[in-house]
Order: sequence, then structure tokens, then C-alpha cells
Amino acid sequence: MKDKIRNYKYFVPLSYITFFVAAFFVFLFMTFPGDVVKQRIISEIQNSTPYMVDIQSADVSALLNVNLKGVKIYKSKNQFLELDSLTLKPSLFSLFSDSPKIPFNANLHGGEIEGAVRLSKQNNGIQEVQASIKQIKVDSIPDLISGEGSAEILINGIMDGELYVQFDPTPKGEFSFEVEGLNIENLKVKGMKLPNLSNLKSRFNGDIGDNLTNIKELSMKGNGIDIQITGTTPLLWEISKGGILDLGYRVEITNTDLAKYKTFLSPYLAKHRDGSLGGKILGTVKNPRFEKDSIKRF
Repeated sequence: MKDKIRNYKYFVPLSYITFFVAAFFVFLFMTFPGDVVKQRIISEIQNSTPYMVDIQSADVSALLNVNLKGVKIYKSKNQFLELDSLTLKPSLFSLFSDSPKIPFNANLHGGEIEGAVRLSKQNNGIQEVQASIKQIKVDSIPDLISGEGSAEILINGIMDGELYVQFDPTPKGEFSFEVEGLNIENLKVKGMKLPNLSNLKSRFNGDIGDNLTNIKELSMKGNGIDIQITGTTPLLWEISKGGILDLGYRVEITNTDLAKYKTFLSPYLAKHRDGSLGGKILGTVKNPRFEKDSIKRF
């Protein structure tokens, strides 16, 4: 049997190829330029998004996956999201493409984000992002989209959802998120602190186009309270910069502990036939204006 293998006409070239491949992987693992890759990833993210990134270390696995540890995404010194781990899974063939697609997997806040990022070598930035979110705690997310020092509302709950955004040539996409066990604390309206809301179910879905976020549904429902919001805002990742708001909302309160706040809210909201209250939020992100008006869309 051994003689047959040795006499096989392709034995020598196959041996060289096998040796070359084995030597390549040994060399790769021993000399993997972790710092170079780490800096390249940091540069790509910071050039394509309004966030800063810090990565503690990077290494490569046997399947050429790039494993990143100690990843922090910063809006400012006190506003950041920390990932337990981030694994990038590029294929050798995609790296030679003008728009390589890099699958990724991230673990954070007890949950997981799985998806892919497509890069544009021509524009030196991110071309599109697709992500599936599973069981993520939402506690730190408001900090990343708010202005520094303005995220006074405390939010927690468990989120699942899907997101797709194409950035080039113009932003467009769609999103759908759902939060179970949503708790909201320190909510204020017109300077008055409202009671904490607990064990709500929230849905947030819509699409992105014409440089706007089109909210088809933003709802929060729980024991004796039902809040629904639709309309347009600036792009999700640019909300902290400001921009125009055009939102309509409907509030239905049947909880006896919350009913007393209907009197306080009535001057600012129009009363619907079903007993619910409605209004508009206009103006800008940094200077919103509440108007008493009935919303036909509900």
C-alpha cells in the first residue's frame, strides 16, 4: 500500500502542496500581526461611524477567524458599549473582492449579535450591515444614541430583532426590534417626573430612506397603559447630532394608579373618541415641541 502511494504520479506535487499549506498555517499562527489587524479594524469603524473603538487584543484561530477581546465602542469617555467577545469570519476569497463581506459574531450583555458587514474598498468604509440580535440587555444602548449627559431615562429589558442598513450610495434599510420585560425609570414630561413603568412589551420597526428613519411602529404596552408612536426622525445613528422630528403619538391609560396623570396630560393632548389621548412631537431633537392635535394615522 505504501509503495502504491509513493509510486502515485501526483504524490510528489501533492506532498509539496501539503507541506506548503501546513507550513503556511504554522507561520501564520506564529507571526499573526494582531496589532496590525487590530488597528485596521479600529480605523475602519472610526472612519465609517461616529464612534471610537478600543480593542485589547486580536488573534487568529485555526479556521482563520479573527478573535477580538476587550472591545469597547465609545460615544464619549462615559458613554460606551463593551463587548464580551467579537469574532470576525472573513473568507480568503472575499478579501480579494472590491466589496468583501465579513460575517461576525458578538457576545454582550448576556446575548448575541450575529451578522455580516460588507466593506467598500473604493470608498474606504462600510457599505452595508446585516445583524440578528438575540436576548440582548438594552441597558447601555440609549447611551450610544443620546448626547452626552442627556440620557437621564433608565431603561432595561431583553431585546431581539433584525437590522439591515445599506450605507452606500445613500442610506436605506429596515429594522424590527422587540423588547420583553421593559422597565422605564426617571421619565419626565414638562419637567414632571412620571411613575416608573415596568414589565412592558415594546415593538420598534420601520425603514430607512431619504436620510430619515421612518417609524412604522414604536409601541409600549403593559398593565393599564398603551403608548403608540409613528412618524419620522433623523437617521438612528445621527440622532445625537440633532435634526427634525415629525412624530404622532397616542396614549391610553386605564391603570388606576396612572389615571390621575391624565388630568395633567390633557392640556397637551387631544382627546379621541375612544377616550385615549393624542398629540404630536415636532421641532428638533434638541428642542422638541409638543402640540395638542388629533392624529388620524391611529
